[in-house]
Parts: sequence; structure tokens; C-alpha cells
Amino acid sequence: MYKYKILLLVATFLTMWSCAGTNATTMEYRSATTSVRSERDLKKGEQYALKALSMQEHENDARVAYFLAIEIYKPRRNWGKMNEMLDIAMDRNPEQSLERPFRLDDGTVVKTISDAVIIYKEQIWMNLFNQTVELVDAERFDDAIEKINLAKSVLEKVDNYVTACLLYMQLEDLENAKKDLEKALQLEPNNPRVLEISGDFAQNESDLNGALTFYEKALELSKNNKDLIEKLIFIHVELENYDQAITLSDELLSNNPDNPDLYFNVGVIYQRLGTTLYEDVIANYKTLINQDSPNANFIQSTYSKGLKALDMIQLALDYFIDSSMLEIDENTETEIAMSEMKRLRKNIKDIYLQSIKQIALDNNVTLN
Repeated sequence: MYKYKILLLVATFLTMWSCAGTNATTMEYRSATTSVRSERDLKKGEQYALKALSMQEHENDARVAYFLAIEIYKPRRNWGKMNEMLDIAMDRNPEQSLERPFRLDDGTVVKTISDAVIIYKEQIWMNLFNQTVELVDAERFDDAIEKINLAKSVLEKVDNYVTACLLYMQLEDLENAKKDLEKALQLEPNNPRVLEISGDFAQNESDLNGALTFYEKALELSKNNKDLIEKLIFIHVELENYDQAITLSDELLSNNPDNPDLYFNVGVIYQRLGTTLYEDVIANYKTLINQDSPNANFIQSTYSKGLKALDMIQLALDYFIDSSMLEIDENTETEIAMSEMKRLRKNIKDIYLQSIKQIALDNNVTLN
């Protein structure tokens, strides 16, 4: 009789241990799987599975959460709930064997919860990212933000933060845009796209030196990126690094000889150079005509600056003309630029240079 009691106690203990283990089963879980797999009733299966999920018998059992993720929420394309259940499954028992192992295209057999979750998480993320793109195309930016933020909770990918940053910039939420951009830089500090966007952000904040640093690093990592070179040219012009701007422009033109926009942009560089020199000539000229005996060196430097300004203006005009010849349709902006350069050229030649020559002659100064 005593031995019988011992055996009964051992059997009871083993039964209890089994129910609390990873292979525990309950009426609720059996009803859930039957409802879905035999009756095709997802709603009923969900109700039973959610009850099973909260039961003590399944607290170390990943199967219930995995079942909810794959057999209920995946068919419904409810990516948020699917992801939530996969996280619960991983938290409860990532190394638990699958009830239904499956084979990948390359022949690999997926046998455990953790291996399966990696694969399904990638699928969820891809679906959420594609939905984000569709929402952006439809200009539903608030909905797109919500979707990409959900994607962040699925997988840690730099694309999440780049996309979110651009969306927040579109919505003029610069604080959140900056947070996502910083996160993207932390994840992939040498990602050319992230560096380029960082440069754009710095430029928008009028941090031209910061923009220059980001663009140059991005260009090192992605050679011959035309868009990046154009951005660098603009920054160099704004910083008055004209030699660098011209060198980069020549590089672009050699690789894109039929692009009218590039010729126009180079024309703008020389226009800026010529206009700056032209303004200096005017200022010097005003000083000259107000002096009774102007200094010979000052006369010569003003004249030389006028000649240099004339060269820059002529180069600008030449590039604008090249741009106009390559343009398919008439471009008002190019026409205005050419007209302005012709006006400045005439002023320099017919007014300032002629007048400075006369001042030199009156003061017995020989110009070089």
C-alpha cells in the first residue's frame, strides 16, 4: 500500500511537471489548433489561443504565441500582432522545437522557434516597408510615419531611420527627423546615403562646413556620384572655394558632356566669381575718381581686377550659351543669365576699363 502511494505521488509530480514544461498542452490550445487547422475558423481559434497564452501551463511554452503569429495573424496580414506574438515566443522559449518544421528554398530545415522567428521577422519588415512606400506614393505621410515606426519595432535596420527621417522632414518635424538621422548614423556611420542626407540636413540648418564634411565622406564611399558632386560644388561656391568648385565641375562635364544643367551650373560659378570682382572694381573705381593723384599701383590693381572680372563674365556667358544650345526647350532662366552677362561685359569694357585707362593716361601710369 505504501509503495502504491509513492508511485501515485511520483506519477502526479511527473504529470504536473509535464504540464508546466515546453510540451504542455491544454484543452484551450488543442481547441485553438483544431478550430484553425480543421475548421478554418480563425476567429474561434484566436479566442482559444489567447486564453491558452495567459495560462500558467504555457508560461514557458513558445508554441501558443508562435501559433497565433503564424496561423492566425499572418493570414490576416496583421503584421503588428504577428510581430508581437513572435516576440512573446522568443521571450518564452527561443530554442523550443517547432511543431511543424519547414524547409527553405536552399534546402535548410528550420526546426526551432528562434530560427523561424528570424525568417518571419524579415517577412513582416518587408511588408511594412513596402506599405510605407505605397503610402508615401499616395502622399499619406502621417500614415507612412506610423507604418515605418512599426517597422522599427520589428527589425533594427538603417532603412527604417532613413525613411522616417525623410518623412519627418517632409512634415517639417525637424526634431524627430534629427533623432532618426542620428540613429541611422549610429547604425551605419559609413553608409553613403545616410551621410548624404546628413549633409542635406546640415545644409538646411546653414551649417555649410558640416555639410561639406558629410558630402566629402559620402563621395569617398560612392565614387562618381553626380548628385553628390553637384551638392559639393554648390557648397564650395557658397564657401567661396571657387577653385575646388571649378575642379569638380570640370570632372562632371567630362563625364556628362551633353547635360545642359551642368553647363548652366558651371556658368553660375563663373558668374559669382565675375560679379564679386565686378563689385570690387566699382568700389575701387569710386575711390580712384575721388582722388586728385591716385596711386599708380592702385590704378594698376583696379585695372587688372577689371580684366579678371571680364574674363570670368565671359566664361560665364560661354557656359550659359553652351547650356542654351543643349536645351531642348527654350529656358527663360538661361536667357536671362546670358542677357545679364552681356550687360556686365559691356559695362566692364565700355565704362570701367576705358575710364581706368584714361585715369592711368592722365597720371602718366603705364598699364600692363
